[in-house]
Amino acid sequence: MSETGRILIEQLDIYAYHGFFSEEERLGQRFVLDLVLDVDLRAAALSDRLADTVDYGRAVAIVSEAFTARRYHLLEGAARAVALSLFEAFAPVAGVEVTLRKPAPPIPATLGAVGVKLSFRRGD
Repeated sequence: MSETGRILIEQLDIYAYHGFFSEEERLGQRFVLDLVLDVDLRAAALSDRLADTVDYGRAVAIVSEAFTARRYHLLEGAARAVALSLFEAFAPVAGVEVTLRKPAPPIPATLGAVGVKLSFRRGD
């Protein structure tokens, strides 16, 4: 039996000042992140100890800090910063998929959101 798998953090809502346009820098806006962390979960499944897995609360705090530490013009740059922060904080994380949505982009259209989905592997 294999317990390697994925940790999910879904619909993390963060207010930040990313974007290409000056009004985005001045006013800020909501962003929604979905994260998938590839982690070997066998030790945690056997021990049932938090020390043997990724602490979700700590991961959320690290992502929030990385996402708001500076302004990014593009969602791609912000998503990369999030992935790198998770690799730095958690050695067991082998891969990170970041889905980053901007629910209210400054686009004259009716739409639910715009966004990117990027996958990162440790060492890439």
